[in-house]
Amino acid sequence: MRVHVGVCGIGFGHAARCKGLIETLSAMGHEVIATSYSEGLNYLRANGVRTIDVQRVDYGNSPDGSVSFRWSLLKGSVLPLRVTTQILQEMAVSDGFGADVVLSDTRGSTLLAAKLLGLPVAVLLNQFRLVVESERHRTASAFTNAFADVVARVWSLADAVLIADYPPPLTISNRNLFFRDAELKKVEFVGPVLDRYPNELPDRRTAKEMLGFDPDEPLILILNTGPESERRASRERLTGSLEGLADYQVVFSSGEPGHNFSNRSGRHLLVSWLPDETIAMAAADVVVSRAGHSTISKALAYGCSLVLLPTPNHTEQLGNAESLAERGAAVVLNVSELTPESLRAGVDRAIEVDSKVIRMYSELSRELNGKIRVATRLVELAGK
Repeated sequence: MRVHVGVCGIGFGHAARCKGLIETLSAMGHEVIATSYSEGLNYLRANGVRTIDVQRVDYGNSPDGSVSFRWSLLKGSVLPLRVTTQILQEMAVSDGFGADVVLSDTRGSTLLAAKLLGLPVAVLLNQFRLVVESERHRTASAFTNAFADVVARVWSLADAVLIADYPPPLTISNRNLFFRDAELKKVEFVGPVLDRYPNELPDRRTAKEMLGFDPDEPLILILNTGPESERRASRERLTGSLEGLADYQVVFSSGEPGHNFSNRSGRHLLVSWLPDETIAMAAADVVVSRAGHSTISKALAYGCSLVLLPTPNHTEQLGNAESLAERGAAVVLNVSELTPESLRAGVDRAIEVDSKVIRMYSELSRELNGKIRVATRLVELAGK
């Protein structure tokens, strides 16, 4: 079987989950080719995945890292041309590769290209409908929400809609995962799609020792994740707040791929980048990060409680953070007001989170094994 996987290139989350899926498909004896752009493209290529560069599409950010309605609308003015270019590129890849089935990870162009070629196609998503709320930009919000419904109708063209999230009532992105009755017929909650699952790694005590930490004390993992514009804005705030955790064991990844900085200072291990964050996840008791879906779903699967710093104006991240705070799985902080004191208070609270809540996510992730479920579904689609 030949599989074409189209991967959203914004940040690393989509690429990271597709990397593990592609490796699984390859181990099953299938041939895979991927298409992506920007940081997702670089991540896949750095991990040995055969990947073809396609036209870039993204949203706009302000200098402080927050999502900018103005810049997003300006970028959106050329979106039809870019999407058309992407569709033609995706069609050329699928046709030239001789694909039997197509997987679109949050790539409308990949899905539409497959439909135009008459190929079976599944879409892998962690949000189905984008919901935008802004008192300051009401007109822009209304326009964006109307466009988002068009995107949802594109997703519904897929033969299978695979949701990389926990099933209700543990769904993380519940604000963005609501469906019409006709759409529900194609929807399947497959659970987090992870590169490696916790049962494939050492237990927490052993993982801490592997990283040179005391296994009897809490370990805090701070991940500066997301697109470069957002990582750049939050890097200084996180670095300046580390002194609040002076007496905690900490691994801090500043989110600078391509750099090789590593320094152990007191009880803190500071690194520029974690190319494989799974060992650090396995060792951590608390993960501090933005509220991107891939990172937080992985952290929950590894049994970590969360301190979340959602990107301002990023409605998906704000919704993710809100839903986990309501379930008692996360502490939410305002990144623009982050201080050593507020970070310390957030971590202290996260240490006390009810372990039973976190355990529900971890056990369900292991039970579902989203990576295998997606691979199996693609085989089924190709066989029809």
